[in-house]
Amino acid sequence: MRFTAILLLSVCPLAGELRDVVKSAGIDKIFARTSKSADVLAKTNYAVQFRVISGADARAAGQEAGEFWFVRRGSANISLSGRRHEVNAGDVVSVPRGTEYLIHPTSGRFEFVAVRVFPATRRMGVGIGAAPEPHPMPDVATKAAIDATLATAAKNVTLHSAGAVLINHVIYNAAHGPWEVHQTCDDLYFVRLGTARAKLDGTLIGGKEEPLGEIRGTGVTGARDFTIAPGDMVVVPRNTAHFMDPGRARLGYLLVKICD
Repeated sequence: MRFTAILLLSVCPLAGELRDVVKSAGIDKIFARTSKSADVLAKTNYAVQFRVISGADARAAGQEAGEFWFVRRGSANISLSGRRHEVNAGDVVSVPRGTEYLIHPTSGRFEFVAVRVFPATRRMGVGIGAAPEPHPMPDVATKAAIDATLATAAKNVTLHSAGAVLINHVIYNAAHGPWEVHQTCDDLYFVRLGTARAKLDGTLIGGKEEPLGEIRGTGVTGARDFTIAPGDMVVVPRNTAHFMDPGRARLGYLLVKICD
């Protein structure tokens, strides 16, 4: 564990806490130096692991967490409680807690980001797309379907809304997003389309709670500036101001929102 922590800090300055923007090149470096699994973020409500499978790997996901796998590289035949799927780079896999799974890579190393979610329920219906009735995603959302939605949809489209997790296709079409803070939700972005200027942290100007649990403002002071691009990850802990501006271009990413 100590070796892993040193490794992460050496290849990605923010990986000790995995906060802010983790560039695609930094993610690739972590995977290149990982033989099996690297724990890159551990919170009380969720965790993130970078996993590498180079041979058949059969085990149960366990009762303590549901998982979402964002496939980074390679392809594999996957069995989820007996349901078989061929999975490739860019796909997203849902593994509900307690699901028995088998992974068999078909092209060398199979690399994916595993988001592990510990709470099973959400007390507040916070987040665009959150619905009173569960809307779980299928076992696998393919890269082709995700890319098509991000390229053509006129507004955000929900991929998954169940338990404590909301996953949205988020689309900015030649317009910036709100200046905002989430009080009860942690966000992860997986950038898939376009580039944007991102501002993180600092203090909102003129903040108001609207809707419930969401603070919206008219600007931000003291934020850190980043440029985000496809392959990057953005980590926004709760109570952190953030803002995205793609200018006149189109920005698309998968938002994983873990809420109380």
